[in-house]
Amino acid sequence: MQGEGLITRKETMELTGATSNQLQYFERVNLIKPTRILKERRKRPDVYYSWTQLLEIKAICKLRQETSLQTIRKILDFLEEYQINKSLRDKQIVVIDGEAFWVKLDWSDFGRQISALKVADKHNKGVGQYTLIVVPALKDLEQEIWETAKQSKTIDIKSFTKRTAQTKKTA
Repeated sequence: MQGEGLITRKETMELTGATSNQLQYFERVNLIKPTRILKERRKRPDVYYSWTQLLEIKAICKLRQETSLQTIRKILDFLEEYQINKSLRDKQIVVIDGEAFWVKLDWSDFGRQISALKVADKHNKGVGQYTLIVVPALKDLEQEIWETAKQSKTIDIKSFTKRTAQTKKTA
């Protein structure tokens, strides 16, 4: 019996673009702790992720396309140092020329320029300072996951929709 509301490791890799090694790394460094369910007559447990974890993995993978793991670690260290929730799925991080900015989405300054907090830099200069940046449209993680799921030959879309219906509301 599969965990209710949980996404398999295989589905997670397909939906997020993460490799098996990346998922293992995320677990090893305590970024993402999957659920393990041991089934009868099996030596190894099956590995599952929640909808929230799926979004977190997708956010990390998208950020990794723009910057190094070292910079991502600096972002997480910054958030931890200032006692800010380390989750990246609910933060808009923009990387421009090796500098990482956290754009807070209260929309009070929405327009052509948005104020952003600098959270990482290759040379650690200006970290913690606000700056103005121009950003493209944000918040496409969920849409990308659903598009991938619908096009997938691996994922049963009806089952996936049912399993994620409740967890999406709390993400």
